[in-house]
Amino acid sequence: MTVKPAIPDTPCAPRARVAWRRVLGLAAVALGLALPTAAGAQSPPPPGPPPGAGRDLPAPPGTAPTFVPAGTPAAIPTGAVRPGLLDGRGARLDGRARRFSLAVACRRNGTVTVTASLPARRTIARGQLRCRGASGTAALRLSRADAARVVRAGTVPARATVRQGARAGTVEFTLRTGGNPVAPGFWTDGHLECAAPGTAVPQAYLVEPDFTTATTTAISTRAWVAWYSKATGWQWLGVRGPNAGRWDTWTATPTGIAQFHPNGAALPVPFTWGPISVPAGRGISAVGVYEIVYWTGGTPTYGWKYVNAGTTGAAAAGGGTTACTYA
Repeated sequence: MTVKPAIPDTPCAPRARVAWRRVLGLAAVALGLALPTAAGAQSPPPPGPPPGAGRDLPAPPGTAPTFVPAGTPAAIPTGAVRPGLLDGRGARLDGRARRFSLAVACRRNGTVTVTASLPARRTIARGQLRCRGASGTAALRLSRADAARVVRAGTVPARATVRQGARAGTVEFTLRTGGNPVAPGFWTDGHLECAAPGTAVPQAYLVEPDFTTATTTAISTRAWVAWYSKATGWQWLGVRGPNAGRWDTWTATPTGIAQFHPNGAALPVPFTWGPISVPAGRGISAVGVYEIVYWTGGTPTYGWKYVNAGTTGAAAAGGGTTACTYA
């Protein structure tokens, strides 16, 4: 009998930490915590769900590889980026007034066009972007029919095209009718290492959780680093570049991902993405995120959570720290 697993968490044990140190050497020195150390500074709102969350799913996997690929180097961009949300939790619709506002990082005044599937994808709102300094807000209004559809749905994935002069870019967000969404929480295992191990060099390493399942199950996972500065808002970096992630196929077992335990080894050697270079002097916050799809009889079950920012998983750390911060 095939048992469809609920979305499980992952174990966090000393063995994972020992294996990580075997891979990378000495324990890392974290450059920052989720709460800023400077007096009067404020940490940014959370990044919200990754691009295409729950919609951009992979095809059912074939045969999983028998080895763990080497992590590739990456870098947070230093040049121009697409528009970024200032608050990844999305925009709240006032059902009676049919209005909502969208706050983005910007450089000049412009326009915002919002599309969503209600039910077919089409334009649902247009408005002016008023930019002051590095941030701006667009006030938008829905038709009565579309507002009613959003109210019935509760939350609707949407996409905003932000045009500033000759430049245009898109940003995904959630249009909702309730209060702030419930935070997704942390995987107990896996972490975002804030600095190169044994140094204070601002390079991040994203260590994949050692996912477990009640029975042997094919899974697909996708790694992200969400990063924020006041000048850019929230941006997403995947293994294939900005806003471009990669789904990896693994075999999850009751004791962890089989590929992380070659020949049944007790200590896992997890997939580790990095080093990820972080530009200095921009006040960047970085958050590690992992998506997962559990495949049972070809049917996907999806979930996503943050990983702890630090040298261990959230369980070993006694709770999750959302972000690494860089001066």
